Amino acid sequence: MKSFHTLLFVLLIVPLVMVGQENVKTVGFQFKPLFPSSYFGSGPQNFTDSTFSYSIKPGSGYAAGMIIRKGYTKRLSLEFGLNYVVRNVGVTATHGAETASNKLRIVGYEIPFSQLIFIQLSERMFMNAGAGFCLNMYPSDVIKRDTTFSVYGGRKSIFNPSLLANIGFEYRTPKSGYIYIGASLNRPFSQAYGISIDYLNKGIVQNSVLTGLNGSYLSLDLKYFFHENPEKKRVKKTRPPAEKK
Repeated sequence: MKSFHTLLFVLLIVPLVMVGQENVKTVGFQFKPLFPSSYFGSGPQNFTDSTFSYSIKPGSGYAAGMIIRKGYTKRLSLEFGLNYVVRNVGVTATHGAETASNKLRIVGYEIPFSQLIFIQLSERMFMNAGAGFCLNMYPSDVIKRDTTFSVYGGRKSIFNPSLLANIGFEYRTPKSGYIYIGASLNRPFSQAYGISIDYLNKGIVQNSVLTGLNGSYLSLDLKYFFHENPEKKRVKKTRPPAEKK
């Protein structure tokens, strides 16, 4: 984790000699398949209480939305946007020979903000690394209930900030925009949801467990940006000095 924070500091602060998109502001769209990661705390969880066993397995999901990029020097660009996010969490409960499964569907939104640094690999191909922050938003709690057990996910807060890091490759066409593919990490500062699982028998709770859900994920980033020409710098016109009478 210490190395991740060091990388984040370097990418945000140190201006390396690389090629950016000076005075280019463009709009694009992105689609990101999401994947849990045990290394970053979002892997499967297993619990045993007496003769009751439970398993929570974060599954895949996706994020999709709009992004805006602004190149403010020849070396650096800023990128921010708004994404709609869907996450799936599988839950399994076992008691003796009985096993039941259910799934939570967590819907949220995120506002990512990243600073990007580019390396030019060829005339049209670029590599980039970036880091920044993301404001994750969860509009509601979630619940799933059947005859065997119920699962309740209570959001810790409406807003859940996180750190971002990404790396990728971009092909810039002459007039048809930019095509980007990369990978990123979204790592929240705190847990996103508290999870309560109740095992039921004829509607009566027989056993309960409590745990938390980490919102970290890895993603495959697919982006497209529309072509835009660099903005022309405005030149201030100076008035000639007034003639003396």
